[in-house]
Amino acid sequence: MVINEEKTQVTLPHTATEMTLAIDCDDELELIPGNMPIKIESLGGTRPETIGKNLFRIQKEQWRPGVAGQELKLRFHRKGLLHNYEEDALTLVLSENPIKLEGLIHFHDGYEFDFGRYIDNELGLITLPESKKLTVEYESGEGHWIKLEEQDETPNSFRIIGGWKPNDPTANGRKQKATLVICNTDGTDREEYTVVRRNWGLPVTYLNGVWWCKYNAMGDSKNFSDQILSSNDPAAKAGKTLFDYLRDCTPEEFFKLWKWQYQGKTTQGMEVIDDGGVAKLKGYGPSSAHINRLDATAMAPDGYELPSMENFERVLNSTSGTIWLMWDGSHTTAWNGGSNIQRRQRRRNDVTVGSVALSDLIYIQMYNNAEQQYEPLVWYGPGAQWDDSGIKHGHYNAMLWATHSPSNGQGWFYNGTMAGLYPNKNGAGSNDTRLLRFKKSDVEYIYD
Repeated sequence: MVINEEKTQVTLPHTATEMTLAIDCDDELELIPGNMPIKIESLGGTRPETIGKNLFRIQKEQWRPGVAGQELKLRFHRKGLLHNYEEDALTLVLSENPIKLEGLIHFHDGYEFDFGRYIDNELGLITLPESKKLTVEYESGEGHWIKLEEQDETPNSFRIIGGWKPNDPTANGRKQKATLVICNTDGTDREEYTVVRRNWGLPVTYLNGVWWCKYNAMGDSKNFSDQILSSNDPAAKAGKTLFDYLRDCTPEEFFKLWKWQYQGKTTQGMEVIDDGGVAKLKGYGPSSAHINRLDATAMAPDGYELPSMENFERVLNSTSGTIWLMWDGSHTTAWNGGSNIQRRQRRRNDVTVGSVALSDLIYIQMYNNAEQQYEPLVWYGPGAQWDDSGIKHGHYNAMLWATHSPSNGQGWFYNGTMAGLYPNKNGAGSNDTRLLRFKKSDVEYIYD
């Protein structure tokens, strides 16, 4: 502690502090209460050695990085007098922590900061005095989801980067913690600050430079709890690819995955229903908003987004003519100097909704032989609805895919008949319903 020459100001260090303050005054002093980030307790002054002194115990927690220092006025009242006097006060200076913290992480309210949601990429920037070092510690069994990246231009300054683990079997929304440990280079004067996020994850597969989600969006498209999670992937639990799972699952399980579409900027999906013997989307109506023109993350849960036109073109833009989806085959795209996409298709004829038989429901897998370590990407879902006639347009496979295309609203559509089904670019209108297939947003750090 430092006391100024006038004995009117006491400066406390940023470290945790407990001290006894003795004030030389013939009158008994009472502290005028106020809202302060410290504890002050009167110890009286009745012992012989304290005659003429008033004793107060002051306790302060360690001041946290990124929190500005404070000046407090400790105001006192002389017991027995009617009035308070301005000069009956001391200034208490709470020094700020020399560790600098900027960004999304903050410890204003304690030594643990909880984002309360999934988040990745840069979480904060921390700069230490030369005598300090920074490490990250985890609870037993926890993945090392935080990476520290030292900045060349600023010595002892680190970016705190949150990572992502593809197909994490523990990503069920649980709290995921990491503790930032700051201490002297010899390990003394340890400070601990805990960062918490929710560990959510959607099942993904990798194709031509994109981490595609395996499943279409379901329910509330922004709500992880409504989606198929990597911690509860039915195909993975069955030990199968999604392509094989869609062949082997029950009609009810197939329909549960297949039935969802979206319209406008409403994140609550619409389900296929039997409306008087016609398959339609429940709640369908006019929409003024065009999904493809929305922000890429507007419909997606945290950490995911709609693929761009270019992302789809890596898979669906053939350099050698029309892609006939109703057959097995292959086609070439221009991505990365040319990639060969293999296609396989199957159909279900045992799925119904109400009294309506949903015949010839096609699902198509695509993969690149150069990336055989990844599961094929599978396209499935009901045909779009654009008027009250429902989702059947000669067949149920006229799939319209939501695509992030803000400049012109362009997207991708599975067009034609079952004798000639092919993908083509098609912006369609705001009233048209779409399938949502997200991709993982770009992430700097992938951990095991």
